[in-house]
Amino acid sequence: MFESSVIEVDGVFVGVVLHDGPLEPYRFRAMHERVTQMDGDTLPTFEAAVSRARARFRMGHYRAPRALDITRCRA
Repeated sequence: MFESSVIEVDGVFVGVVLHDGPLEPYRFRAMHERVTQMDGDTLPTFEAAVSRARARFRMGHYRAPRALDITRCRA
């Protein structure tokens, strides 16, 4: 039995989880650029797929602070 479920995070469509049967792992197909690193990943449960996609997507919301260039100007 083939099943697919859409994953949305904060109202944004990020990907699809595919499941081929009860003994098969879940596969993730990325549809958003923030989760492309997960495309093709196999996960043991649907909840694991949703949790990982949510975490990966939300990491894109926050940018790492820029390192300050400490340059001394001599006058």
